[in-house]
Amino acid sequence: MATVLSNLQTRRAAVAEEIAALDSTKAGGLPDTADGRIRHQAYKEGLYKELERLDGLIAAEATKDVYEIHSQAVSS
Repeated sequence: MATVLSNLQTRRAAVAEEIAALDSTKAGGLPDTADGRIRHQAYKEGLYKELERLDGLIAAEATKDVYEIHSQAVSS
């Protein structure tokens, strides 16, 4: 069974791959239409925002089970 971290990393890889594949023939790689009905650039911006959110979630999940232990000497 995949972990939450593994699922987040898989989704991040898919989004990054989609961004890398953008070109002038695909949604996100084209300019917005003059009438504003098709917003290719908003689609691309959405991918970048999702990538940023995934990075934050991955960082949070990766450190979720990390505990910092401090010890203090006791003097008598």
